[in-house]
Amino acid sequence: MIFNGNFLFLGTFTFAGFRQIIEILLRGRMKLKDKVVLVTGASVGIGEAVALAFGREGAKVVLVSRRKEKLDAVASHLQDAFVIEADLEDSSAAVRMIDETVERYGRLDILINNAACIIVVPSEEVQREDLLKAFRTNLVAPVIAAQCALKYFRKQGNGHIINIGSPGFMMGIPFYSPYVCSKAALSAWTRTIQAEWTGTGIHISEYFPGYIKTDSRPESRIGEVEQDFLMSEKQNFLTRIFTKPKTAESVAKDIIKLALRPKILMHSGAGVKIGSFISNLPSFRLSIARQMAETARRKMRK
Repeated sequence: MIFNGNFLFLGTFTFAGFRQIIEILLRGRMKLKDKVVLVTGASVGIGEAVALAFGREGAKVVLVSRRKEKLDAVASHLQDAFVIEADLEDSSAAVRMIDETVERYGRLDILINNAACIIVVPSEEVQREDLLKAFRTNLVAPVIAAQCALKYFRKQGNGHIINIGSPGFMMGIPFYSPYVCSKAALSAWTRTIQAEWTGTGIHISEYFPGYIKTDSRPESRIGEVEQDFLMSEKQNFLTRIFTKPKTAESVAKDIIKLALRPKILMHSGAGVKIGSFISNLPSFRLSIARQMAETARRKMRK
C-alpha cells in the first residue's frame, strides 16, 4: 500500500509538474500572439523564415521587400499579414513602411531590420556607388526606420528593435567590403541607441547570424558567384568551424527567443561567438581571412 501510494503520489506530482511546465511555455508563446511585427527583406532567406516563424506564433506580420510577388507568396502562408512593396535604398520607404504599419494595425511592437545589400567586388575596384548603395540599405534605412518607430514606441511605452548585424566586419571578410563596412556602421548605431534609449521601455537587440545558407545570391562585380564563394574543404579546421553554414530556419528560432527574452547581443551559435572573440586577435583574424581570400581567388581563376 505504501508503495502504491508513493507511486500514485509520484505520478500525480509528475503530471502536475509537467502541466505547470507546459503552461509556463504556453504563456511565453502567448506573448507574441497579436503582436505587430515588421520584417524587412521578408521575401527570401532569413527574412522569410523569420516572418513565417512569427506567423506560427500568432503575430500580425508586416512583410517588406522589393519583390511583391514573392511577398505575396510568403503572405499566403500567414493568417494575418500585410505586404508592403518597398526598396529600402530609398530612405523615404523606411518612413512609409512604419507609418503604413501603424495606420493598418494601430501599433508596432517589433521592428526587425533584416534587409541587406550584399555586393561582391575586389577592394581595389569598389566604386563610390557600391558604397553608397550598401550604406543606404544596410545603415540609413535601419536608422530612419528606428527613428520613425521610436515616436510610436514612446506613445505605447514599449517596443523592440532587432537589428540583424554581421560579425564579418570584425573578421574583414574579403571581397565583401561594401557590405562589411556598412554592417560595421550598423553595429555602431545599434550600440549607440542601446546606450541612449536605456530605461525607456524600448529594447534594442543585435543579432549576429554568421554564415547562413539561403537561396539568395549577392550582387557581384566579378561574375556569378555562389554563396560558398569563400568556403573550401581545404581550409584549416578553425576556418571550417567558423564558416559552417546554418539554416535560415535556425536563425528564425533564435529571433523568436530574442523577441520573448530581449538581449543586447545574440549569436547564432557557439562557433560564431568564438569567431567574434578571435576576430579581436589580429594574427588569428588575418590568418582566417587570408584563407578565405585565397579560396576566392582560386575559384575566380577557374
